[in-house]
Amino acid sequence: MTALLCIVPARGGSKRLPGKNLRTLGDRPLLDHTARALDDAGLGEAPCLLSTDDEAIAARGRVLGWRVPWLRPAALATDQAATVDTVFHALDWYASESGGDPERVMVLQPTSPLRGAACLTAALAALDSHADADAVVGMRRLHVPNDVAYRIDDAGFAQPVAHLGELAPNGAVYLVRTAALRTHRSLYPPRTLPWVMDPIASIDIDTGADWRLAEAALAAMSSRESKGDAMRHDRS
Repeated sequence: MTALLCIVPARGGSKRLPGKNLRTLGDRPLLDHTARALDDAGLGEAPCLLSTDDEAIAARGRVLGWRVPWLRPAALATDQAATVDTVFHALDWYASESGGDPERVMVLQPTSPLRGAACLTAALAALDSHADADAVVGMRRLHVPNDVAYRIDDAGFAQPVAHLGELAPNGAVYLVRTAALRTHRSLYPPRTLPWVMDPIASIDIDTGADWRLAEAALAAMSSRESKGDAMRHDRS
């Protein structure tokens, strides 16, 4: 039985930011940042399925060494399609081809390019150290007090939000035991551990504003790394 199956869902039809999965962020396409995180985490040899409806994305996935055995069915390529249904489509194919389910499934959305390898290794370590846990999901803190959070009601008026939680999923990583995934058909089974990430690692690209934020964050990170390299060189 395979210990871990990685699934990368990358739809081609983004309306808010067309072509984002192949758009260059920093020095590489957005899709490549997820591949780098996997490699840096030592997971480059784990089977990775790319689920996409777009042939150009599929071609890039093959260059990255991912398996792309099919293009996603049209029913799973709409704005309304649920990520968990896409995951099951890939998981069922893999189980049929390999003769059984993997022990765990890791879902990595390309729209979280700044998650880094540490996020993946930490999620795996957390699940390994909690035998009673079903899943580990990347989350971010909500810096909005309950008494100042509002929603827009059907009439267009602002209404207080009741029971606002302290955390929200950030989309960076979903690591689920396959048995729990099949039982609950959810990436958030009942015993889900949060892996709380900082605001930069939690950036999820959905709009042009998100993209510009990711660009700025990546540039700042690269600048810090360059300064650190220069300082180490001066001391040597």
